[in-house]
Amino acid sequence: MLVRLLYASRVVDPQPTVIESILAQSRQFNPSTGITGILVYSGDIFLQAIEGGRQAVSELYGHIQKDARHKEVVLLHYEEILDGPWAKSMCLVSTPASC
Repeated sequence: MLVRLLYASRVVDPQPTVIESILAQSRQFNPSTGITGILVYSGDIFLQAIEGGRQAVSELYGHIQKDARHKEVVLLHYEEILDGPWAKSMCLVSTPASC
């Protein structure tokens, strides 16, 4: 069963190195667990859609909620899906030309 989870949070430290470390960690960890998604960052706000197996997505969201780099983590949407549109990409969008 595949699911899609959408959440928003605020970044604790908006330094570019911190933002890039989050993206690098996602690129390293997520493929091995079957997770795909898109991370959007603007100002001090993250918006992320995460897709994958129910267990993997739930565990990742739990990790994000405890991650000291995020604060005010809010679940916006959760649904079962047949196939995800993000299966081939993981991208940080901070400006329109980022991807």
